[in-house]
Amino acid sequence: MSMHQAQGLQQLFSGQAARVASVLAGPSATGSHEFVLALAAELSGKARRVWLVERDAGAISRALGCRPLLPWRASQPLAQQIIHVGSYGLIHAPGISAGDAVLSGAVGESSGCDHLLYDGGRFSPGEAPLDPVTAQTLVILLGRQDAEAGYALIKALGAAHSPVHVLLLGEGADRVAQTARQFLDIGVESRQTGGGVCQIGNRRSETSSNTLTIEPNLAWVVSRIMQNDQPKVAHGGCGKGAEEVNKR
Repeated sequence: MSMHQAQGLQQLFSGQAARVASVLAGPSATGSHEFVLALAAELSGKARRVWLVERDAGAISRALGCRPLLPWRASQPLAQQIIHVGSYGLIHAPGISAGDAVLSGAVGESSGCDHLLYDGGRFSPGEAPLDPVTAQTLVILLGRQDAEAGYALIKALGAAHSPVHVLLLGEGADRVAQTARQFLDIGVESRQTGGGVCQIGNRRSETSSNTLTIEPNLAWVVSRIMQNDQPKVAHGGCGKGAEEVNKR
């Protein structure tokens, strides 16, 4: 091993690099962008420095009231590609895989970032825009009809020996988690909800008891992200496992 390689490895595996988390929404789940923004606000409120990665062009930047820079390029210095919006940093990276290993690995100790949060967008039973080789917390939002898609994603991650820590949230979450444990021997955490995941702050007296506010869900997700003792670095470059998840 050359001195240059040794120094690079030392930098990669030392210090307090950002923890990585991604949010993916099932085919019928709603409000995923709102959930990502609320999650970022919750983490930021705990004195955590949060950088958001925008995968769906304009979805996050419009909500934050800013104009995206040119799309992220691995060949350019990361510091020059960060949009600072209030307490957040924003990386405009349309089409990138959630948890991209190259981007996640570029966010090191000197970046000033505690949490790198990917707005991963939507997945289907046949395709998930996710890099499975990155050690991260993966929050999967499930709608009423998303049990099959959620189970397929967990199965593909297991086949790829992915290091992700999976959190299931939404209707049917407990059933999907139980099925994964029984048939795949894969342990995932879940929070069963009745009604939409992201009906934010709806507390009118006439609201149905099944209608859900976002705050209890956020508290649960944040507690798991902060308790998750994942490596504070991203794994190496994207390998064959990513193809297996994206094209299963």
